[in-house]
Amino acid sequence: MGGVNLCYVRNHNLLINQNPIIAYHFGFSFKMYPFKKKPDLSLQSELMFNQKGYMQKLEKDYFFHFNYFSWTILANYPVNKELSVNTGLEISGLLSTNIIDGLTTYNHSDIGLVLGISCFETHRINFYSRVVYGLLPMLDYYKIDKLGNFTGKIHDLKNMTLSAGIKINLTNEKIRLFK
Repeated sequence: MGGVNLCYVRNHNLLINQNPIIAYHFGFSFKMYPFKKKPDLSLQSELMFNQKGYMQKLEKDYFFHFNYFSWTILANYPVNKELSVNTGLEISGLLSTNIIDGLTTYNHSDIGLVLGISCFETHRINFYSRVVYGLLPMLDYYKIDKLGNFTGKIHDLKNMTLSAGIKINLTNEKIRLFK
């Protein structure tokens, strides 16, 4: 599987002139059908390399890229023969960034809620789109008053990603955990 990400970060309005960036993701997935009483409901596990980030427009454009290794667990339900909806969690670990000292500055983990759709899942080539709403802050810092005193800790910059991609099925065999 692989595709493009439209990435953005939510913040406490301290990040000015922010714009989304286009990045990428790729990996593989495994689907199984573990529920005997709900034979159409499947669980999907994905391992992916994800690039996320944002762009800040100041006197010039500054790009902030964050490379994550992600594990996604999705519940997948077919609405009809050609369309499925899925929801779940994406757990990510920060591998690298283009920011100097970024691995010592930014938090190394992220968890996001996932909501998506898939088309033509029973075909060899199918399409998917999803939104990942990041729950954990990428950055923790202190708020400083006019006298230079620390007045509280701020947890800021949460990932927001819209992904679209293509998945190639190596096999269409349904893996069931029951007989």
